[in-house]
Amino acid sequence: MNPISAFFVKNIVVIFFFYGLAFFVLGLALALASRRASEFTFVRAIRPLALFGLLHGGHEWIEMFQKIAEQSGSYSPTPVHELLRLLVLAASFVMLFAFGALLLWGHSPQQGRVYTLILAMVGVWGGSSLLANFILRPTLLEGIALADVLARYSLGIPGALLSTWALMAQQRTFRDHALPQFGRDLVWCATALFFYGVIGQVFVRPTILPPSTIINSDLFWQWFGIPVQLFRGLMAMGMAIFMVRTLDVFELESRRRLAEANQAKLTAQMAVLATERQISQQMEQLNQSLRSTAHELGLLLELSNLLTAPLSLTERLQNALQKIVHSLAFPEAGMILLVNQERGLQASAALGLDQSGHNGGEPSLYQQVLKLAEQSVSKNLPMCRHVDGRIIEFLPEQQHRCRDYQSPVVMISLPLPARQGVIGSLALTRTQLNAPSAGLSLDEFKLILGIAQQLGLSLENARLYQEAQERESTLAELLHQVVGAQEAERQRIARELHDATGQSLTAIALGLRGVESLLASDMPGAAEQVKVLKAFSTDALGELRQIIAGLRPSQLDDLGLVPALQWYAQEFEKHRAIHTEFVLEGSRVRLPTEYEIVLFRIAQEGLTNIARHARASQAEVKLSFTPAHVSLTIRDNGQGFDPKEALYKREPHRGWGLIGIQERALLLGGQCEFDAAPGRGSCIQVKVPLPGEVRHVEDTTAAG
Repeated sequence: MNPISAFFVKNIVVIFFFYGLAFFVLGLALALASRRASEFTFVRAIRPLALFGLLHGGHEWIEMFQKIAEQSGSYSPTPVHELLRLLVLAASFVMLFAFGALLLWGHSPQQGRVYTLILAMVGVWGGSSLLANFILRPTLLEGIALADVLARYSLGIPGALLSTWALMAQQRTFRDHALPQFGRDLVWCATALFFYGVIGQVFVRPTILPPSTIINSDLFWQWFGIPVQLFRGLMAMGMAIFMVRTLDVFELESRRRLAEANQAKLTAQMAVLATERQISQQMEQLNQSLRSTAHELGLLLELSNLLTAPLSLTERLQNALQKIVHSLAFPEAGMILLVNQERGLQASAALGLDQSGHNGGEPSLYQQVLKLAEQSVSKNLPMCRHVDGRIIEFLPEQQHRCRDYQSPVVMISLPLPARQGVIGSLALTRTQLNAPSAGLSLDEFKLILGIAQQLGLSLENARLYQEAQERESTLAELLHQVVGAQEAERQRIARELHDATGQSLTAIALGLRGVESLLASDMPGAAEQVKVLKAFSTDALGELRQIIAGLRPSQLDDLGLVPALQWYAQEFEKHRAIHTEFVLEGSRVRLPTEYEIVLFRIAQEGLTNIARHARASQAEVKLSFTPAHVSLTIRDNGQGFDPKEALYKREPHRGWGLIGIQERALLLGGQCEFDAAPGRGSCIQVKVPLPGEVRHVEDTTAAG
């Protein structure tokens, strides 16, 4: 044995001490560093590496104390002590394996597989140890020694290789973060760990388990002249030195974070100053916007007051137009046009426009504005005209098409919207169409759109108010007509009872007196007188039935609407000498009583109008059933009439019968249409929706 080998043999306890100290220092340094906050996954993975250092250092110190006890001659290892040492060794290798696995895959979604892999490696070690003890049948201490060797083979070497791979991968991360010096330290640390695992854990204690029978610590001593524990200690010191140097990356990271925080603070302060300036500018813009909005709202309010003033429509529109032109910067003249059902689009108000004809062969400004307004109403689109004569039509949300055109706007026309379509147009213009101008600003453009909408709404409300007043007047007149009709009907019934039935009853009374006298003297004459009285009573009964049927036919209650209309058409033809045909279409249904009464009265009123005014020779009553509606049509070939004149003229003899038909149709939620003209007959069509409970239910009542 050479002197160097003898020196190491003599001081083997010191080697174990420094060997364990190197790992313990490594573990302690890593444990302290693992508490630091870092964006690197390395800081989370070094916790098991710290446990590896502490456990492995503890294992080497256990062996150190065993060596000291053996040298004193008073101690020999017991199975319990050896088993405890083995468990500490195996636990340290498990932590080394866990370090490599977490560093490689700890940040992936499959982190759970890391723990599965660790358990699998522990299972391999435990299973192989049991199998070796079962096959070789060693003593208890020899079995523990076999498990020690297998722990180094199945846990130590794979753990060292996996951790080496993980450290090499981590050093690339450091380089990506512009930290190459720490990457180099990791490379040296990985190199020391590689040699520690591949060489230091291959040369194990001699056992009966191949290949430890040959490749063992004794062979290492023979080859290199030093104990393998010294080699392991040197590798542990290298690992500790370079790993501790690598831990400085966290300090550098902290300084970088502090610098970034200071920079972020400065940036935030600058951003605050910029935000304050921006807020100040926005406040100024907001104040300007508020002033503009207040001006716009004030203008709209004044227009609303002008349009609701107790003046004629023309005066209200003229005052509103004057306010618009004088309050806006763009227009110098303008026009408001309304749609008239009879005369088309008519100018109701104009300002700053000469209504004279052509000027030197060119259309006047008035005519050009009127033409643009007519086009705007016909297409129901806003239109603008530019200095170069180009006319652009656009949707309200596409106003940029008008404003972005290269030539300034000199004329604009906007339709006045209403619920039932367009009721007119607002046209604003410059007086000099070919002169350069500043054009139309965005704010005024939006304001003009709002003014047009308000004009349309105000005019629509005025129209509805006027219609409501007219309808109220019509209803009052209808009530007067109903009362008059009731009185006339009472007079007619009284007259018919007096003239017809009353005379018959008087004749019966006189006849009975004669019978009384004849019974006393002439029996055959009395019998003849009774026959005459019977005829009188029969006639009186028939007259009463006819009067009652005229008031409310029994067929309507007993058999329904269809038989009642059929009977009434026949009676009408018989008494009025007008050929009348009743037509039924569709599968009839029995309607609710109020529906049948209203439709019967409509037919009754329609035929009465034909008898009074139409001078017709033919009439037709058609009742049509569809799944959702019932329609009643009354047609004749008479002289006809003008529906507008009959319905809307303000005269005492206006068409109250037609208005009554309209009102009755509205009672059932239906509608009434009049198709008539002088000289070509007339047609009244009433369409009423069927109530839900009678749809698709056929009327099986037999017609009478």
